[in-house]
Amino acid sequence: MTSTPTTSQPDAEILKPRRQAGWLWPLLWLGLLVSSSALGIWALAWMTRIPPLPNCEQISSFSTDGERFYCAKTKAEAGTEQALIDAIALAADWPETHPAYKESQSLLNRWSEALLDKAQGRIQQGDLPKAVALAEHIPEKSEVYPTVQDAIATWQGEWKQGEAIAQTAEKAIEKQDWPAALKALQDLKLLNSDYWLAKRHQALIEEVQREKNSRSQLEEARAIAGTGNFESIIEALGLVQKIDIRSKAWPEAKESIEAWSDAVLQYSFRKWEQEDIDGAIAAIQKVPVDVAKSPEAQDLVNFAYAKQIVNQVDHHWLPSYGKILNLGEAIRAVQQIPKTSPFYAEAQASRQEWTQKLEDLRQLYFADMMAQLGHKPTYRLAIEQAKLVAPARPQRLQAQTLISHWSKEIERIEDRPYLVRAEQLAAAENLKGFQAAIDEARQVALGRALRIEAQTKIAEWSKRIQIIEDQPIIDRAIALADKGKLRDAVNEVDQVEEGRALHAQARELASGWINQIQIAEDRPILVRAENLAARGRLSDAIAVAAQIGYGRALYSEARRSINIWDAELAAIWAAEAEAYADEYYEDDGYYEDDGYYEDDGYYDDY
Repeated sequence: MTSTPTTSQPDAEILKPRRQAGWLWPLLWLGLLVSSSALGIWALAWMTRIPPLPNCEQISSFSTDGERFYCAKTKAEAGTEQALIDAIALAADWPETHPAYKESQSLLNRWSEALLDKAQGRIQQGDLPKAVALAEHIPEKSEVYPTVQDAIATWQGEWKQGEAIAQTAEKAIEKQDWPAALKALQDLKLLNSDYWLAKRHQALIEEVQREKNSRSQLEEARAIAGTGNFESIIEALGLVQKIDIRSKAWPEAKESIEAWSDAVLQYSFRKWEQEDIDGAIAAIQKVPVDVAKSPEAQDLVNFAYAKQIVNQVDHHWLPSYGKILNLGEAIRAVQQIPKTSPFYAEAQASRQEWTQKLEDLRQLYFADMMAQLGHKPTYRLAIEQAKLVAPARPQRLQAQTLISHWSKEIERIEDRPYLVRAEQLAAAENLKGFQAAIDEARQVALGRALRIEAQTKIAEWSKRIQIIEDQPIIDRAIALADKGKLRDAVNEVDQVEEGRALHAQARELASGWINQIQIAEDRPILVRAENLAARGRLSDAIAVAAQIGYGRALYSEARRSINIWDAELAAIWAAEAEAYADEYYEDDGYYEDDGYYEDDGYYDDY
């Protein structure tokens, strides 16, 4: 029996650490491999990553060339004046030895041209200082720099010339020397800038026209006022107030306004003293509010102003919140008239009346607010509110007008369904539908708000019924005419009675067919007459053609032929008379050909 050898205990203890060390080396190599891979990936990402964009708001001379170049191009893309200036400043100082110099110089030239265009635009707008300031930012190394210097000189010279011409025009306008002003304006058009050609030239043209019109109005007003009567002064005052306050004629016009207003005030005072209150107020309303200077004049102006406001309130029958405010303003205006004023008593009487008017107007405004809801109950409530305005109140007539209006609105609400149903019935487009629509519309009674609209629709549908009834007659008549039965066609169409919708068409058709019948009847007569005329029997031809009576289709043609034949007969008769005369003289010894006279032996033709 063989026994299996066994490892001793000390040997087993020695082999255990060795087995553990054998697993460490693969783990170590695996760790190194992972670490190196991660490091490689990080290095690759670092080398291929996009660098962060520079902050162009914080760019400076310490920034890298790439950052400055990038920011210059970025700023230029905005295209504004300041952006172009900044871009040029960043690219202007690069030396010729720099690798990006050629590209930067090309961009610098382009941006300089763009900035010069901006400066030209400023000149066209009339901003010379800004244009010059922009042009001065273009560096000397730019290709357009020589052009810039010439442009600045041109701008400044043209500006100086334009200002001189404009001052000449202004002086001419002030002296009212219109030919000189227009001559200066023509000179201004010779300049190249749009500012002088369009803006300043147009402004001066408008100023010349304004001054001419103002002077003309002032002279016309003075001529009118020169007659001295009150109506002329009022007319002149109204005309002179239309003068443009921007004109140089306005100070003189204002003096005339004050003088003429004083005359009107004196006239108003006289009217008041004569107890012609309405005449005084009507006159004073022509005076501007700020012209009256004395306390009495100011009181009368305030009173007239208040009256004018009240008249505007009464102008329209519909109440409104604005009218309430205006009426309150009129009351406040007369309240300013003191007890010492000669107009105090009349003003207080008007104030009491206007206060009642204001109360009534508020009542009617509240009623109208309810009526605007547009329903029968709200209209009835509005009517009840308006009835509270008693017969003796100032706005009684307005209240009655509103009540009548709202009553009509109620009638429209009540009767509108009849017309809606009628239109629905008429939509069938047949006799039954139209007749039913007419019957429905007739339920709108006489005197109701929709009565006229209903009658209009009834008339329209009645015509449609007549067309449906009479169209078969027209169609039958046309069919008979197409078959050549014209008389039958005329008799058929005569059934369309006068006053019906198709009567005019029927008469037109009948007239055409009657003409055809008459032509068929009379043409043989005219042909027979023409044949007689062709054979020389003109008298017989005239007699035959005369058989065609007046009003028949061929009457005019027959008359023309008769006139021709009459003329031919007259010519024949004239020729025969002449021949008869020749024969008469020949029998007595006259010879027309050689002029020989037998009795005396003389020759006429020698």
